[in-house]
Amino acid sequence: MEHRLTDVEQRCRADSHRITELSGRIDAVNRLATAVEVMAQRQSSMGESVERLEKKVDTLEAGPGRRWEGLVDKLLLAAAAAFLAWIAAGMPGG
Repeated sequence: MEHRLTDVEQRCRADSHRITELSGRIDAVNRLATAVEVMAQRQSSMGESVERLEKKVDTLEAGPGRRWEGLVDKLLLAAAAAFLAWIAAGMPGG
């Protein structure tokens, strides 16, 4: 009986040691899970920021194109007006 009691006490000490070790590992896993969650939130926030920046860049890139198109429209209008004025000046009675 005493031999069995000694075996149980030894197993109990070994199990206590394992439980302590596992408790430390569980704490480490919990810290890791929390860190991953924080990183996921930050990544989501960064994604939203990147989308806003992309829209701003697209707007900035489109600006010169719109100005160029406006300038071309004005030049064509001026050329058409000059052509019509030239025709009107060359016509008899004009």
